[in-house]
Amino acid sequence: MNKEVLDWLLAGPVWLRYAVERQLLSKQPDVAPVLQDGSIQSLLSRLKGSDAGIPAIKTGRVHYTETGKAYWDLYFLADVGLSVKDMGLENEAEQIFRYQSADGSFTMPPNVQDNYFCMSAILVSSLAKMGYRDDPRVERYIRLALNSRSHDGGWYCHYFGYDPNVVSCPMDNMNILMLLGQYDKFRENPQLNGAIDLLLEHWRTREHWHGFGVGRRFMSLQYPAVKYGILRVLDVLSMYPYAVESASFQSMLALVHRKGQQGRYFAEMTDMVYTDFDFAQTSEPSRWLTFLVNRIDKRVEESG
Repeated sequence: MNKEVLDWLLAGPVWLRYAVERQLLSKQPDVAPVLQDGSIQSLLSRLKGSDAGIPAIKTGRVHYTETGKAYWDLYFLADVGLSVKDMGLENEAEQIFRYQSADGSFTMPPNVQDNYFCMSAILVSSLAKMGYRDDPRVERYIRLALNSRSHDGGWYCHYFGYDPNVVSCPMDNMNILMLLGQYDKFRENPQLNGAIDLLLEHWRTREHWHGFGVGRRFMSLQYPAVKYGILRVLDVLSMYPYAVESASFQSMLALVHRKGQQGRYFAEMTDMVYTDFDFAQTSEPSRWLTFLVNRIDKRVEESG
């Protein structure tokens, strides 16, 4: 990557430097300074709290569509590269697994039913990143998800069976692929090509599927892309060589690259709940969004 951009990233806050060194430079930086950072400590306090954190999930007040609450706070900390053990979140992780049934599914308040893999996959994917990849409960969840695919190879949370008239849901496909892409054995598994193709086709056709479109909101750079956004779709698909080779992936990535200014990227839509972090402002380039684009580029390079 561009040295000037890399130096700029490394001049950022300690949590950003940690992510860059660990994920772009393949180093093993000390995590202690990150855990002492005030912004990270505040986020951890909220995540452990009873108002918007993991303990509050049982109240039904924590929903996957809302930033600044357990789903997306955990997602961000996992994206930085922190582990459950690093942050002392073992008790909170166990609270999440209490919503899991014997068959591997999750039923969570307020309305996450056992067949809503797209929603539970947000939490399970974060836990997998944070040290639970080989946990038997995660493996059981993955087995069930793989056995619950629709006729086209993807997922649709409101539907069971093989009705050829029902196309899978983009959000379901993205969130489940976000989890499976963490495993070498799935990254090149042709069984997932159907779900990948559906995300690529959604970009090509620009149609409206199950409430998800490919319009201005989708194309805007934002973090976290809670609804459905180009940066998160690219981040997920970049883990799969089959996707990276496609013209649709390359056209999405080219669109993002055109938004860069001297290799730096601006947030185009923001959520003020994350004011401690630069992806919550639009006046200056965001180091975090720039890191994410470079992480995608690195995966593309490595896929050949």
